[in-house]
Amino acid sequence: MNARNSHLVALGLVRNPFPYTPDAGCYFSTPHLDEQLVELQHCVLSRKGFSLLTAEVGMGKSTLVRRLMTDLTAKNVVSALVFNTFLQGPELLAAVLQDFGLKATGTLSSDISALNTFLLANHREGKTCLLIIDDAQNLSASSLELIRLLCNLETDQEKLLQILLAGQPELEEMLSQHSLRQLRSRLVKHSRLYGLTSTEIADYVRFRFESSGSDGSLVLQTDACQLLLRETQGVPRQIHLIMDRCLYGLAARNGNVIDSNLMKEAINDSRVNLVGAPTADAVGVVPPARARQPWLVAAAFAGLVATGAALGSRFGGVDAGRGQDHGAVAEAIALAAPSPGPELASAPQATVPAPVAQTVAAVSDASGGAATPDAPVMAPQGLFGTGCEPATEQPAGRIVVSQPLAERTHQLLGARLARLADVCMDTRQGQPWLTWSTPQAGHDLNKRLTAARFQIALTEYGSLLPREVDGLWGERSRRALQQFQNELGLSPSGEVDPLSGLLLEKFYVQEQ
Repeated sequence: MNARNSHLVALGLVRNPFPYTPDAGCYFSTPHLDEQLVELQHCVLSRKGFSLLTAEVGMGKSTLVRRLMTDLTAKNVVSALVFNTFLQGPELLAAVLQDFGLKATGTLSSDISALNTFLLANHREGKTCLLIIDDAQNLSASSLELIRLLCNLETDQEKLLQILLAGQPELEEMLSQHSLRQLRSRLVKHSRLYGLTSTEIADYVRFRFESSGSDGSLVLQTDACQLLLRETQGVPRQIHLIMDRCLYGLAARNGNVIDSNLMKEAINDSRVNLVGAPTADAVGVVPPARARQPWLVAAAFAGLVATGAALGSRFGGVDAGRGQDHGAVAEAIALAAPSPGPELASAPQATVPAPVAQTVAAVSDASGGAATPDAPVMAPQGLFGTGCEPATEQPAGRIVVSQPLAERTHQLLGARLARLADVCMDTRQGQPWLTWSTPQAGHDLNKRLTAARFQIALTEYGSLLPREVDGLWGERSRRALQQFQNELGLSPSGEVDPLSGLLLEKFYVQEQ
């Protein structure tokens, strides 16, 4: 074990119990996960055809998929896994063929014929062929139509190709569209993953400790476990992030008990605010402006340098061949910070269009402090009063916007919007309306970090390629946003209006 993990050695661990990458080799089972895994295996081995797996970000979809593939390998199943869902149509089919060891011809009809021949040959040998597409929420409608065509490859009695689409809840909304009802009708199993319960979190942490060499001396106290549940909602990725911080604290204190005080510090330190506004203090933690704990200084500095290097590389500030150029890293970090220069102060900002904002409540800072124009939409307590009327006190620098939802927008996203804690949906004369909080000054796309944030969201939606994220909001970004707006029933302006900003931030800005 290298010096970077010396704190793990001090705790008697031989590996990191809470890595940031999927760890299918150290799999923790719950009754719910076991049930979903068994049922998905049954659908594949019974050759029933088309199955679906959905869960929120960080819930363990990819880990479950890899566990499924591992278990099925011993059961005469030939699997192909496609995770680059930015490939669409013929390119997606070519990736499927390649993962099955076939060569694509570039022609849709001949490629499907080659795949059918391959499937028939394996069927004669008693083998089952499984195609898994991960992050399937990025697939376009035409690619989902291709999936429907592949579902039709069958014998008189059985499906030749078993297909599992795994993705975020947006995938459910896509498949609920009327135009995809033929594909939806072929669905035989839908598995949903949910967050761990308090008891499962305690068992999970103990399991991860023991599988990493602990002798049982490391303890997570019950009150600390409750704080972890409240902060993470049982999402494994977030549990790993916070528990990893706790390990540094234990090593620095030469302790072995994770109590509520240590957990609060770890939770507070793990919160990431991309635009500099403090996050809600949901569990009574000291605000982020406090001094960092000494045991987290090294980790925080390493994370800052890594973030700076990534931003510099993305925006052209750091040459890939200059990994140790500290000046370039500093320049990249400076790029991510708000600049007080006159060129930024005078840059035009997007404002709330008058026709869109049917009800607008201006928000002022009682202390006279400056507003933060690009603060993320949070869940402030008391944002709404009776019904969807704005409450008297509102967060500084923000306004409350209310507007009707187009039929298509409501059909695709209405159910998920209604579940959000910091928006309000009601019906007025038979028309659904949405009310939410948005930055008073709009989203300033002249800021490269703000522009990059929305560009990354558009790559998650699938209308922009990852290599096109550069922090410069130009014609290419506007076209990608217009596609997003048009497909969701919004006005295709190509600019981040309040509703487009809300939808992008809530459903397509990915947690890291």
